[in-house]
Amino acid sequence: MEPISFFRTLTTRFAVPEQVQRGFTLVEMIVVLGIIVGITAIVMNGQSTYNQSLILSDTAYTVAFSVRQAQSLGLSSRAAGGISDAGYGVHFDLGSSYTIFADTARGLPAPVNAWCPLGTAGTPEAKPGNCRYDSAGDTVVQSYSFSRGFRIVTLCATSGGSRSCNHQGLDVVFMRPETRAILTDSNGSPYSCVEVHVRAPTGNATRIVRVSQLGEVSVGGVEHICP
Repeated sequence: MEPISFFRTLTTRFAVPEQVQRGFTLVEMIVVLGIIVGITAIVMNGQSTYNQSLILSDTAYTVAFSVRQAQSLGLSSRAAGGISDAGYGVHFDLGSSYTIFADTARGLPAPVNAWCPLGTAGTPEAKPGNCRYDSAGDTVVQSYSFSRGFRIVTLCATSGGSRSCNHQGLDVVFMRPETRAILTDSNGSPYSCVEVHVRAPTGNATRIVRVSQLGEVSVGGVEHICP
């Protein structure tokens, strides 16, 4: 009888308590699942916001690059539509697209303002066009459309220290031999600095492409406005 008593004592001593043997309750499982879902949602939302911010910045820099492209074309005076020595520019409207164009609209009234250096008629320095975008006569080099819902939501311009943001269209034009930018609105009024505000499809995240009369092109946040 002694061996039996010994094994019973050994079994009792190393027995696993009942409360350790039982599994999770339904309430505990629901709490854990809720925590996992919550953490996953926070991570996914943060990743989506970060990705959208990257795409917004990339879109704004693409716009800035297009302005630089027009500047390069204007200073090189590449022939367009059979017309040489034309200026090149970018036309911006509110919405989801913009246009790079060659200022080749002959026959349209050219401004006599000093800010449009067309040269003297009949000389090698004479330029076609009128330093503005004319859809009926200018040569379209390339049209860009934003994807994923990004849009140009605001167009601002500054002249004489006065800044206005109610413009429906803006033109940025470059022509040889001037390195300066010719900045005008849809009415042909000249400015010293313009802003193109690009916004993401959700939220209020905005990037501003700023172009100065000196030909400077830069990208920044909401504080990046013309002085």
